[in-house]
Amino acid sequence: MFPQMKPARMFRILILMVLVVSSCNLRDAGKKERMTLVMTTDLVDDPELIKLYEHLHSKDGVWPEIKKANVASGIEEIRIYRYGNRLTMMVDIPADTDLAKMDSLYLSADARIPEWGRFMSGFQRSLPGVDTTRKWVDMTLIHHYRDGEYLK
Repeated sequence: MFPQMKPARMFRILILMVLVVSSCNLRDAGKKERMTLVMTTDLVDDPELIKLYEHLHSKDGVWPEIKKANVASGIEEIRIYRYGNRLTMMVDIPADTDLAKMDSLYLSADARIPEWGRFMSGFQRSLPGVDTTRKWVDMTLIHHYRDGEYLK
């Protein structure tokens, strides 16, 4: 294979290759299955309120209690996208999460969490056809493609 390479050097290269592959396998072995919750709502159609809402969801504007609640409840990642006054939120959590328990842990993580919810409710409005007491509604997955496979 490597005709002019000394056996000791070949052995060191082989060991290095095994370590690299093992390291990659160990990294992947620790990964849990995840699921993504996707929800949508509308913001009140007021440019100043939308600007403030975006600030309150920025690194500088989000309340520290929100991060505390995310960690306490097991939320791994949240992404919120905006188009005009329409929002879409994607929340990544472990696939085996008990959603009722997660919600309870989130709400009880800090006394200010319910205050945040009431405050944000003033920026948001229910979608047409949705109960006015609900702001965020779950979206239904209709298409899923990953790594050459159609999963839905």
